[in-house]
Amino acid sequence: MEEGPEILHLDRHVVVVAKRAGLMVEPDRLGHPNVQELLEEELQCNLWVVHRLDRPTSGLLVLAKNKFACTGLMRQFEERTVKKRYTFKTTIELPADPWNWVDQLEKQPEHFRSVVVEAPAGKRAALSGHRLDAFRAAVEPQTGRYHQIRIQASHRGFPILGDTFYGGQAWDAPGIALHSGHLAFQHPKTGELHAFEVPAPF
Repeated sequence: MEEGPEILHLDRHVVVVAKRAGLMVEPDRLGHPNVQELLEEELQCNLWVVHRLDRPTSGLLVLAKNKFACTGLMRQFEERTVKKRYTFKTTIELPADPWNWVDQLEKQPEHFRSVVVEAPAGKRAALSGHRLDAFRAAVEPQTGRYHQIRIQASHRGFPILGDTFYGGQAWDAPGIALHSGHLAFQHPKTGELHAFEVPAPF
C-alpha cells in the first residue's frame, strides 16, 4: 500500500502534512495515489483540498476537515493572506541581489504547461526572492499561477534542477528541486496564527 504523507498537525478542523515529491494532491481519472485519498483512508473522514502543489514538488499542505474550515481557508488563499515560502535549486549561479520577478503567464492546458507572453495576454505573475547560496533560492509568490515558480525561474535562465519540462538538468532524486518549506495561516475556527516549517531535502 502507498505510504501517506507525514502528518504535522491534526485537529477537528484542519490537517497539515508534508507531501513528498511525486505524490499527487487530489484524485485524477487514472487513479494515481494522492494525498487526499490516502489521508481520508488513514483518518477515516472526508477532506477538502484548499490549495495544491505540483506533483513533482515537495512540501507543506493544509487540508480542511469540514466545510466551515474549507470556506475559511479558501478565503485566506483568495485574499493572499496565507504566507508561503519555497526553496528551489538550480545549476546556474543565482544573482547576489534580491529580486522581484513580474511576468504575464498563459496556461496551456492541452500541453500541461505555462508560457510567458506579452501583455495584455495572460495573467500577471509576481514573486520575490533571494539566494540562500550560489545555487539555492528562497522565493515567495504573490500570485498563484499554474507552474509559476517553475516557468519564471526558467524564463530568467535559472531552470529548476530535475525540471526537464522547463529546461532543468535531470537528477537522480524523485520530482524536482522545488520545496514548499514555510506555510502560515489563521486557524479557521480560533483565528490563531499557525506556522509550519519543513526544511528542503536538497
